Amino acid sequence: MSITHHKPAEPEWLATARANATKYLVLFANNPGVERVVEQFDSHYLSIKNPNKRLDYLSALAAKEWDFRKGRERFEITEDFPIDRPDSKAGQNVREGAIQAEMASASIATLRHYSILAILGGAAKSPYYRLKYALEQHVSYDMLTYLGSEREVLPPEHERAKDYAPNAQTEFDLGEAAIRALMPDQVTGELIYEERTPRSRVARLRSQDNVPVLLLSAPPNQGGKRANTADAYDFLRGYEGSALGPTKNILFATGALYRYGQYFDAVREISLKTGADIEVIGFEPSYSGMNFKPSQFLQELKAAVDAAVRLRNAVDGTARSTADSATKL
Repeated sequence: MSITHHKPAEPEWLATARANATKYLVLFANNPGVERVVEQFDSHYLSIKNPNKRLDYLSALAAKEWDFRKGRERFEITEDFPIDRPDSKAGQNVREGAIQAEMASASIATLRHYSILAILGGAAKSPYYRLKYALEQHVSYDMLTYLGSEREVLPPEHERAKDYAPNAQTEFDLGEAAIRALMPDQVTGELIYEERTPRSRVARLRSQDNVPVLLLSAPPNQGGKRANTADAYDFLRGYEGSALGPTKNILFATGALYRYGQYFDAVREISLKTGADIEVIGFEPSYSGMNFKPSQFLQELKAAVDAAVRLRNAVDGTARSTADSATKL
């Protein structure tokens, strides 16, 4: 007697989530701003017509040319690079391409209500500016969520964050301080802890209008020394799964430089697993007092490319390497 194993039927929303992911991957690979930037390094990219092959080509180019961090935190990069000099023609073209790609210009929320309004953690004043920009959208939401980590706040950050978070010890603390500083009339009392371990935290703040304010500190489950963006999304999905689904949506607010990378990882970790729709908006660099540097843009474009390849592979249902990619898009 043979036993027939039937593969579980896929949920109806999954096909839509995959189609939307593919649509935005194609748009990214063919983005005129991205093309303009890449042309400064390799004009062959413009002759590639298949968007899947473009992603593979971008991945190799980014690894070779755009990794300025070399494993460091963003704020630890202090050296000067030739492309950042005022007289650099390539740098000017990168600036113009960044604006064209909407990675150096502001974007705004497209809806008036969201299931979740969320911001990711970051160094120094990043949580403050991300929350400030989110609140300036004047949207309503069923829940406000901060996605932080237990990463230690380092001495250089203390100086930059002292005006709103003088006692912050971790990235999680920066998020709590931002909420209290920007929403003093909406939140009251001490943190109400639901879970606390050496690697993670889950807590809530009371709000005057009874809208939940959730603070998450994700553990580094993907092998890094601290939680990364994907870890944060995964933690949110695992903890608030009942708040996510094909009828739900999430608005993330961040800096424009980080929009694509954060969007692609959110689609991979949330949309493809729950059906929830994702929107990521960002503010221009000057909003947070950042002096835009082409090297910073290229570093974040590399992050976006890496996230795009991860999403492409997830849509294909594989964990293949870039070199083994088949043409699917």
